[in-house]
Amino acid sequence: MSLVSGEKTNFQYILRLLNTNVDGKQKIMYALTQIKGVGRRYSNLVCKKADVDLNK
Repeated sequence: MSLVSGEKTNFQYILRLLNTNVDGKQKIMYALTQIKGVGRRYSNLVCKKADVDLNK
């Protein structure tokens, strides 16, 4: 069961992706490198293929 809090100060920008917690405050290219086996070059390629803005 989930706990829903009325306070917005406890909100965390964390995405669970491939059994890894990815920080949502980082730029997407560098955040994806936290996943095991994904480096800067591969994450850059994935973002370009998916047409994702690298500055977000």
